[in-house]
Amino acid sequence: MKKIMLDSWLELQFISNVKENPSNTKFAFVISKADLKKDTYENNIWVKEEKRYFQLTAFNQESFYIWLDDETILFSSGRQKDEQNQSLSTDFFKISCNGGEAVKLFSLPLIVTSIEVLNEGKFVLTALSDVGHPNYHEYSDEKKGKLAKKIKEDTFFDEITEVPFWANGAQLTNGKRNRLFVFDSKENKLTPITAPSMTVGDLTVNKQTGKVYYAADNFKNVRSLFSHLFELDLKDLIVTKLSSSKFGIYALQIANDTLYVLHNQRKTFGMSENPIWSTFDFEKKSLVDLCDPFYSTGNSIGSDVRLNGSPLIKTWNDKLLFTLTVEDHSRLVSLDSQGQLTTLFDAPGSIDGYAYINGEWYLSGLFNHNVQQLMKIENGGLVDFADFNDSYIKGYVVAKPQKISIISNNDTVDGWVLLPEDFDKNKLYPAILDIHGGPKTVYGEVYVHEMQVWAALGFVVMFCNPHGSDGKGNAFADIRGKYGTIDYEDILNFTDEVIKCYPNIDVSRIGVTGGSYGGFMPNWIIGHTDRFKCAATQRSICNWTSFHGVSDIGYFFTPDQAGASLLKIEQHDKLWFHSPLRYASNFKTPTLVIHSKADYRCPIDQGYQMITALKEMKVDSKMVVFNNENHDLSRNGKPKARQKRLMEITAWMEKYLK
Repeated sequence: MKKIMLDSWLELQFISNVKENPSNTKFAFVISKADLKKDTYENNIWVKEEKRYFQLTAFNQESFYIWLDDETILFSSGRQKDEQNQSLSTDFFKISCNGGEAVKLFSLPLIVTSIEVLNEGKFVLTALSDVGHPNYHEYSDEKKGKLAKKIKEDTFFDEITEVPFWANGAQLTNGKRNRLFVFDSKENKLTPITAPSMTVGDLTVNKQTGKVYYAADNFKNVRSLFSHLFELDLKDLIVTKLSSSKFGIYALQIANDTLYVLHNQRKTFGMSENPIWSTFDFEKKSLVDLCDPFYSTGNSIGSDVRLNGSPLIKTWNDKLLFTLTVEDHSRLVSLDSQGQLTTLFDAPGSIDGYAYINGEWYLSGLFNHNVQQLMKIENGGLVDFADFNDSYIKGYVVAKPQKISIISNNDTVDGWVLLPEDFDKNKLYPAILDIHGGPKTVYGEVYVHEMQVWAALGFVVMFCNPHGSDGKGNAFADIRGKYGTIDYEDILNFTDEVIKCYPNIDVSRIGVTGGSYGGFMPNWIIGHTDRFKCAATQRSICNWTSFHGVSDIGYFFTPDQAGASLLKIEQHDKLWFHSPLRYASNFKTPTLVIHSKADYRCPIDQGYQMITALKEMKVDSKMVVFNNENHDLSRNGKPKARQKRLMEITAWMEKYLK
């Protein structure tokens, strides 16, 4: 078997967007593959039936789709557009699972963000809309052309009138809203439902009653984190506001006429508080708490070998289906209207998607320390039924994580070590400490490519889930106002324990890296200890006082997580205390700074401040800036940029640790 190389990931096929057809007799999914030469990803839709699976599309642009009926898929594609015809529109095609070419069904003069089938050729959808041009969808081609020309002429300036004014990777979003529409394809009629200044979150459709339920917020100046719950009657298009006050709405689902709402008020544990499930009482116009699963709904297990996601909240018969992040792995559960929570599947690994067809369960995800696979549940275990990534799994040596748990700050902190192949206890090894982002995410026993590359190069790789991580309930995840204190202690305590367990780690040759919150921590570490030989900080935070006003989430994330507000002068000292830049006079560790220009989550000013301080302190340092990438560079950045990023970090570690 071969050693994993830096570019081995280019062989992978990424699995996403797993969705069943209405009668649960087949499911579709998207297979994506990196094309380094074209610096892009090929995306095509596949279908799994009872006895076979097959590729349905081959234009390499299909990833956004829904089931039109049991045999037909509706998808968006730019297959009939050229470089001169890239207007603000979305083209939809339909294709039969029984064969034949894709046929263009309709085109909408908007950028569609979600779409659901109603009946008789009707659809409910959300699309991007500009408050300055609320009737853009009605503009003539001539008027659209004049507007496009005006926008092009005015590219030398922008206007900002609200917060947030941009979104990670999306450039300026000022005045943009996610608006609700109903579309009649037979009459080619598009009807806006929500006001131009209102933005819509999740929605769900009850086809039996002809009702649409959605979360939305009407805002000016500053967007709230909370929304109202609304009902749309499709018969007369009348909208009713169901909620008397706003709250945090994460998901909506209809099962057997029961409206399930995943929500919270963020009163006890702030913005990272795990949401709970409730049902909506239509008579009392109120929520009835149904279930607090203790764990967070969804999947926060970190890896760099996924490209896109799949729906993780669904309905099954009269029950709700969803995944939980439990300590270091995923759990698939069902919930009924009485609050009964039932575990359907629980095993080490990450459930990235799932489907139930013909009485059988299928999962996509990261299992058995391998890259993504499509698996079938049989006798409580998993069986690989498809050959996606089989050659990778069978062809490369994969380091298996060795679990190490410690008691730190009165709680159990779990972590792992990857050992190089043929690890020799009589030989000294360099090591790399890798810190996850979030902070409310987790590491698990799953494949992470960068770690496997470093282990294959002879590094011991260590990683853990300190306080602030997901998977252990609200109290464990709550480090508001504590950044750089108990989490820092946990990480160093874990590092000490790893060295005790593997005394042949050369303590003079340990490096540290991480991204986002995982980048904040190396910044903090090099201002508080010189024990690490080198550091690589990625997409990081170094200064809470500037982060507040430049990040797309800064205005709410900073006062919540840092425990202090820029708008209250008496709290400035606390903001600065938790800022790694405050300790710049202690910087001595050679540090690589990685940042992306379109990162509006942790904007690039944070990287610029770090490299400036490092250079002023005469620390050996370098900054690598990725011009067309965002906060998600390591996970779904363009192939060339992903390659370059990992090359730079690896070269930095080899320079100082070998």
